Amino acid sequence: MVDLFLRSLLVLALLFGLLFAIGMAVLSYLEAPLWAPFAFALGILLLQYLLGPWILELIYKIRWHDPAEVDPQLAALIARVCQQKGIPAPRFGVIEDGTPNAFTFGHYPGDARLVVTRGLLHLLDHGEQQAVVAHELGHIVHWDFVVMTVAAAVPLMLYLLYRATRGRGRRGRGAGYIALVGLVSYVAYIISHYIVLLLSRVREYYADRFAGEVTGDANALASALVKVAYGLAVEGSQQQSARLTAVRAFGIFDPRVAQGLALASAAGGSVSAGTIQEAMKWDLWNPWALVYELSSTHPLPAKRLRPLGQQSETQGRAAHYAFHAERAESYWDEFLVDLLFHYLPLLGAIAGVVIGLLIWGVALPTLGLAVLLASAGWWGQRRFTYRNDFSKERNVSSLVGEVKVSGVRAIPCTLRGRIIGRGVPGLFYSEDLVLQDGSGYITLDYRQPLRLLEFLFGWLRAEKLIGLQGTAMGWYRRAPRPYLELRRLILENGEKVTTYGYPLAEVLVYVGILAGVVLTFVRW
Repeated sequence: MVDLFLRSLLVLALLFGLLFAIGMAVLSYLEAPLWAPFAFALGILLLQYLLGPWILELIYKIRWHDPAEVDPQLAALIARVCQQKGIPAPRFGVIEDGTPNAFTFGHYPGDARLVVTRGLLHLLDHGEQQAVVAHELGHIVHWDFVVMTVAAAVPLMLYLLYRATRGRGRRGRGAGYIALVGLVSYVAYIISHYIVLLLSRVREYYADRFAGEVTGDANALASALVKVAYGLAVEGSQQQSARLTAVRAFGIFDPRVAQGLALASAAGGSVSAGTIQEAMKWDLWNPWALVYELSSTHPLPAKRLRPLGQQSETQGRAAHYAFHAERAESYWDEFLVDLLFHYLPLLGAIAGVVIGLLIWGVALPTLGLAVLLASAGWWGQRRFTYRNDFSKERNVSSLVGEVKVSGVRAIPCTLRGRIIGRGVPGLFYSEDLVLQDGSGYITLDYRQPLRLLEFLFGWLRAEKLIGLQGTAMGWYRRAPRPYLELRRLILENGEKVTTYGYPLAEVLVYVGILAGVVLTFVRW
């Protein structure tokens, strides 16, 4: 089924993006004064703010209900919280979709809309439903619609200021000053983008705490978050999960990172506190988690569960997902090594250019040395990140508890289990597979040298493999979603699936080294 919410977001993005692009082009052609682009951009933001909720409501099939018709306990919670906080009760809607999620939208608390999916109502018990609704009410009480709209205007204004300085003052007095203003504006634009994302994450923490306070049970929200994370990862086997990425800024959880929390407990169809706490270690201890969180609208799951556990303890309750493990070591040394190997080809290329310029100047040998050292760095990088020994057999649960793993640092291993679905369920050309063993499930990342080969595999072969037992060999990574980069899959019917990105890259490494040697040392 075509997802209307995804369509609505795409339509909004295209309409406002097209309007903005054409308007800026016209202003540039007319050589409008400096203030005009800023006024125009603010006008677009205001128009989007005013029309956005109305258009979403018009396009998306939300069934509006009296909350008492859905659940009298939810209705009582909404009425109590709104009376205490002095805000009108939001319109309450239900989306007939099995994916568990909830979100709010509107202009200000007086015309807010609170929407939940049918999957959320089915998956959570009454206390957990109230906790999620209380979280969304927290966004309304805190005026998050307005706050995030105003915050989003800052990066746009800084970018326009940077663009306005380009081409101005190239000659004459003040040229250097204007260039400096442009440079500072661009740097500030990049920084402000991450500050807005930080603000988005902070608002989630405040909404979590608000839910714990008004319900008196922070454990309920913690349990709900784990179930929603599990549902986002598992219920997708029945839904088009592409929509989850599109609405991640609206929902209670970012589906891109939900799988990391859900993996270990997926096999039994329920949530295990012990394995969830093992999965939390990577979010809390690995420095890569900080890097990945910088570009996320939501905090990593473990960073929301830990304060909720602490809040539960202050309420006199034993935390469902308490995390009291002591970090035995610092993982920054591994992180720095990962960074070194990640940028080793680039460092090799830079070193080659610098050395070559000092010896030969701008000449062919300089290019050759840059190619040679970049290829040598690539060779070293691959020796580190693609250890080609799959002799150790692991299970999903043990892998999820690993902290010393990243997109660069992998664990080569073998997994045995059943193929239960695709990486993007419902997408007919999704090439990735999902393998489930006795302890959990994991995505098998199918990569080929050409995207066309991946498309053909997803279209013609992937569906036929679902339900078969198999042995998968590859490299376990986290980024922050845990996955196994597949090298080979051997199925019970004798069929084999092999990826060729690894051997092709090996060939290209040696071709690059050879080309670098020839360009550097052979005199033409």
